[in-house]
Amino acid sequence: MMPRSRAADPPRDRKGALKTLWRLIRPRWAQAASLSLLLTLTAALGQVFPQFVRLVIDDLIPRGEGRLLLLVGAGMLLFYLLTAALGYAAMYFSYAFTQRVISEVRLEAYGKLLRLPLARFTSERSGSLVSRVVSDVNALETMIQSGASRLLGQLFSVVFVLAVLFATDWVLALVALAIVFAMAFFTGVYQGPLRESARRIRSRVGELTATATEAIGNIGVVKSFANEGLEYRRFERDNDRYVAGNLERRKQVGLMEALVGLSADLGLAAVLVLGGWLVVQRGLTVGELSAFLLYLGNLIGPVRSVMFFNNALQAGLAALERVDELLHDRPEQEGGRTAVPHGGLSFHGVTFRYPGGGAPALRGLSFTVAPGQTVALVGPSGAGKSTVAKLVSRLYDPDEGEILLGGFDLRTYALSALRGRVAVVPQEPTLFSGSVLDNIRYAKPEAADDEVREAARLANAEAFILGLPQGFDTEIGERGVKLSGGQKQRVAIARAILKEAAVLILDEATSSLDTESEAVIQDALAGLFERRSRVTTLIIAHRLSTVLGADAILVLNNGQLVERGTHRELVARRGLYWALQRLAQEDGRRRAEVLGD
Repeated sequence: MMPRSRAADPPRDRKGALKTLWRLIRPRWAQAASLSLLLTLTAALGQVFPQFVRLVIDDLIPRGEGRLLLLVGAGMLLFYLLTAALGYAAMYFSYAFTQRVISEVRLEAYGKLLRLPLARFTSERSGSLVSRVVSDVNALETMIQSGASRLLGQLFSVVFVLAVLFATDWVLALVALAIVFAMAFFTGVYQGPLRESARRIRSRVGELTATATEAIGNIGVVKSFANEGLEYRRFERDNDRYVAGNLERRKQVGLMEALVGLSADLGLAAVLVLGGWLVVQRGLTVGELSAFLLYLGNLIGPVRSVMFFNNALQAGLAALERVDELLHDRPEQEGGRTAVPHGGLSFHGVTFRYPGGGAPALRGLSFTVAPGQTVALVGPSGAGKSTVAKLVSRLYDPDEGEILLGGFDLRTYALSALRGRVAVVPQEPTLFSGSVLDNIRYAKPEAADDEVREAARLANAEAFILGLPQGFDTEIGERGVKLSGGQKQRVAIARAILKEAAVLILDEATSSLDTESEAVIQDALAGLFERRSRVTTLIIAHRLSTVLGADAILVLNNGQLVERGTHRELVARRGLYWALQRLAQEDGRRRAEVLGD
């Protein structure tokens, strides 16, 4: 299981996160301005109805203007049809605007995720990182949509209605203003707690996603150990924490909404009582009071919407901070060289320690592989062999020393150029959902079908592929679950062959194959090396039988080079290589005895 904690840079401040959001919105400022005008117009039309009410109550009814009353009714119908059409347009365009912005945020976040150094993926669970790109970006959608479709129009309504109320009766308007202040006060009191609870919830969503992703991604291991119950309890634990956080936040939101609603209701009652007294004592007309009460409703509604938008705002800002932190993570260091020559590979005093501490995996390692040479790396487990492969691919950079390819430091090459010229077949191959053809062609997307088939033939994979239900077009499932271990390994080898790399690294590449298939693939690779004499090859192996034909063998122990030579030379020295060979021979004899029995 991967680490559940994360050591990262301190989170950026909210101002920085808002700057990032503005950077993403700014290219669409013309659309935003047009949308603002449309929302303002829609909000303005919504303020006309109280004037119709005042006109009907104070003028038309007392004068008995029945025909004029019908005309006003027809006018109101047309007015509402226009308002509904504009409201629909405003809603649609605000949604379209939000989707375009969110799409760009999601794509930029995912693109940045792909460019992060490998060390970043070991410091935070992969599911949590995915949650930043999916769940947190979706939370941003709610914030932007709420703001785009409501906030601008609501703010206009508040300002406009307050002006009308003061023009109607300043005493009643002061009561209305007091309502606004009371609602704003209670909203402000809960702003800080809502922000912190939103941060906790976003973090717990990441944990929940990571737990599910980790278990499903390793479902074979889960089932083989009959640990469905254990994984269920882990998910249940994280789910309980998420639910508890949501309930705590709901308490805060509920209390805030109750206090805001109470302020509005008490204020409305006060206006009704005071307004009735003014009608009796000071000559305020019934129509004016009715219009005032309607306008007060038009004021309280937008103010309440603005205040409740604060809830979505705090959740959105908490999500924005997580997305912004991802967008500003340091990417892999890029070089400028785009041409990677066929050349020798050299390690000069390379020391490397994996992130998180621990003993160095490599200690002052130095060796040179000549162009076109095949060199094997052997040694006990933990000697640093696979670390060499990761450094050559620049999945990590050395802490000390340098690695040269073609005479240039690896860090001077553009990553895409370097990795396009280094092919690695790992001990545990990774395949993708799709067809066999898609997986081999992954190394060279523009490759023709004939090139793919030739690579499969060289990897001794063509025969089993043609035996599949749809041959090369057979879907192999997520991570190649429909193939055996040996079949997956041969597909991975075919993929590496198709890449036509300057450096080929076989990291226990034949470990999943039977002896017969291993021998055939070794012959195929030997022929491949002869035809591509400039390919520099590193073979990392525990099975010493796979390195006998190497031009040179490097023996590593505790991250250091302790022996170098051909198979015969190393056996004659009777050092670590000789001891490893003896152990391998004894292990082979024991297996033969077991099979013989």
